[in-house]
Amino acid sequence: MSYVRNLVVTVLVAVCGVAVARAASPRPSDETKKPPLWAVYYPWYSTPAGSTHHWAHWVDPQHADAVAANAEHPPIRSKAYPLAGVYDSDDPAVVRWHIRLAKAAGLDGFMVSWGGPNSASGQTLEKTLLPLAVEENFPLGLCVETLNSGKNWSQTKQELTERLKILKDSPACLRFGGKPVAYIYQSPTKPCLTTDLFADLRQSVENQAGPVHWILDTIGCPDGKRLKFREPWRKVAGLPMLGGYGTFAIYRWWQADRLLPQYKSLAKIAHAAHKTVMLPVHPGFDNSVNRPGDPIIPRDDGATLRGYLRAASEAGADAILVTSFNEWMETTNVEPSTTWKDPYQYLKILAEWKGATFTAPEEPAKAGKR
Repeated sequence: MSYVRNLVVTVLVAVCGVAVARAASPRPSDETKKPPLWAVYYPWYSTPAGSTHHWAHWVDPQHADAVAANAEHPPIRSKAYPLAGVYDSDDPAVVRWHIRLAKAAGLDGFMVSWGGPNSASGQTLEKTLLPLAVEENFPLGLCVETLNSGKNWSQTKQELTERLKILKDSPACLRFGGKPVAYIYQSPTKPCLTTDLFADLRQSVENQAGPVHWILDTIGCPDGKRLKFREPWRKVAGLPMLGGYGTFAIYRWWQADRLLPQYKSLAKIAHAAHKTVMLPVHPGFDNSVNRPGDPIIPRDDGATLRGYLRAASEAGADAILVTSFNEWMETTNVEPSTTWKDPYQYLKILAEWKGATFTAPEEPAKAGKR
């Protein structure tokens, strides 16, 4: 009996030791998981050599003579110049390259700027971008920019409904919580959406297209010192995620140590309201070609982007929005540029943050050589 008793005691000690060891061993923490990393994508560029036969978003029409004199390297409305040259957004080779760049950088999807079905961005989304995203297995969500379009409200709701019906049935639909993502952009200084209008929009769209993961641009900075969610959106039903496009128009600091307490406050407020939060990150901002005198956020050789990524992730963001992939006019792009010593520098920073190794895909033919 003593042998059995000793054996039982030995086994119990061993089992308890294992249990204690398991309890003491570090468990995987949610803090080590990277939140989804999305980027706003602009499919609105065109050149005279493309299908539209005219310039859009690349050059200032007032400088037509200078553009004509430098056809292969025209002066563009940006402080940086694209590695691919000035391109057409409906060029399949360019779009496929963009998608492959995004995947190589660890991006989890594009939030596609959408100005309505008849806009250049709307046409490119359905004819070029969405089919290629399906082929490349890369998710797309909508960055809705139609609420300030001046259209009647019924038309605005129906157009968005039809686009979401198309997107939700696509293998390339960007989802969060199992629902297709629709991010509603608003100016941080002149928001256009009221709670009543949102409720009407949500009901109208979801009655026809099904549930949607809505994200509303609702970050403001009323005193110029503290980032806040505008009231009363924290309490609005059916709005699961609060977020914002950028800080550069409302908050003049970009260093991580200044951003972190601001971002932590936003995340804390959203989570206390039982909502998730999408926080924006930028590589820099320079719109001085178009608006001389506008404040500039310097890139600081990549330190700015790294700082934003650190602030957003340490604050507990549920999703992070890179603004932008290719907004060249405001020079917030991470798309490769010949202006930087390493054209792929900012995509490599994103990949580094995601723990990935960036390998550049083959470049498309330069626009000037087509």
